[in-house]
Amino acid sequence: MNHFIETLTSSGKSAELPEAYNYFGKLIGSWKLDYTDHNIACSVKGEWHFSWVLEGMAVQDVIILPSRETKTQPPHPLTEYGTTLRVYNPDTHTWDIAYGYTGRIMRLEARKQNDMVVLTNIDDERQKWVFIKIEDTHFHWQNITVKEDGEWHINADIYAERI
Repeated sequence: MNHFIETLTSSGKSAELPEAYNYFGKLIGSWKLDYTDHNIACSVKGEWHFSWVLEGMAVQDVIILPSRETKTQPPHPLTEYGTTLRVYNPDTHTWDIAYGYTGRIMRLEARKQNDMVVLTNIDDERQKWVFIKIEDTHFHWQNITVKEDGEWHINADIYAERI
């Protein structure tokens, strides 16, 4: 197993990835988070871990809801254990993304919009994941549905702090 981890993970960003498109570099590391689903009025504590992979041209994460410390029986309604692979595309200067968890895989594309990083669902462009703000010690993420009038409906918020 160590060989797999050694060949998958990278010590840092590739020199071939331009700094202007290094949207996810500040996320590398481990985070504790508060996740609130506004559609079902439910919250949970979780964890999110990010690493450079594939020779520094990609970022992979693992999100765990609820966190391993707060896991309950029966399972929490927001239980999810998933991974995202974000691969920089030098041809389009976007990030090609796949998120998977038990029973589902979603494809997204990430672009910068002002100070936000917006991940748009390839199959339904009204569905977006948005890193509203990424700082060294904390970040804010939202799951958004764009309504018919263009307004954003916030399905969920994550507020994370670096561990």
